[in-house]
Amino acid sequence: MHTPVNIVLLAAGLGTRMKSKMAKVLHRAGGLALVEHVARTALEITSPERIVVVVGHQSDKVRAALAGYGVRFAEQREQKGTGHALLCAREELASHDGMLLTLYGDCPLLEAATLRRLIDAQRGTARAATLITTCLDDPTGYGRILHDAGGDIAAIVEQKAATPEQLAIRVVNSGIYCFRSDLLWKHLGEIRPDNAAQEYYLTDLVEIFRRAGHGVGTLKVADPGELLGINTRIELAQVDAIFRERKLRELMLAGVTIEKPETVTIDGDVRIGRDSIVEPFARILGKTVIGEDCRV
Repeated sequence: MHTPVNIVLLAAGLGTRMKSKMAKVLHRAGGLALVEHVARTALEITSPERIVVVVGHQSDKVRAALAGYGVRFAEQREQKGTGHALLCAREELASHDGMLLTLYGDCPLLEAATLRRLIDAQRGTARAATLITTCLDDPTGYGRILHDAGGDIAAIVEQKAATPEQLAIRVVNSGIYCFRSDLLWKHLGEIRPDNAAQEYYLTDLVEIFRRAGHGVGTLKVADPGELLGINTRIELAQVDAIFRERKLRELMLAGVTIEKPETVTIDGDVRIGRDSIVEPFARILGKTVIGEDCRV
């Protein structure tokens, strides 16, 4: 049976570690703003009217970057945590049945295939939600996942609140959930800002759901790089290189000769016909279209 999928894309933050006047999700990798990569992935999963982007810092510019995608928007005027961001989207989506995914505008490498696995994992259970987890060699800074005897999540413990034994756990929280929409909207308002930052955290829903008799499962992703969130210019450069390497491979496998590819920069939306040759140090940007048998 088909279950409708709704998506909330969180894109309201400033991203202070980027040391930039520009909102983090507007920084570019592979020729697109970070938030555009995530929006495109979301559109592989569901229709644009079921996607709500929560905007805040530089909201007009984020709206403009996504103007051609057909998605809807909700405003988070004060950044009070992930739970609060989801509350800001409630008016847009509370009447929509099915499931709800939470995505982040600074996680551009997440694959649609992974999200489909997450949806399938949630669809096959009576749980309130399923959370993507992964295992890190160095989990410093991430919330640790504690499991119960049945394999569901017993708790998510943040770094600063963890015991030495819990700090040794390498399975971490990605923040990417697939919820049962009805249970999410029923219980989301129960989150309280009982923490030092006085923010509303989605992680509190695990305990809230469990008190109400609903489990939260996990989907473990083998490649933690897919879940990488961009926080610094170093990580931005790393992700840009990944996208550009993918584009070069795509073009070469399609019949384009690229001489000294390590020196060439080509944006993701560029199209080049077969038997064309791209010479060293070329930069081909935007939505450029080059035909067959051309030399650049």
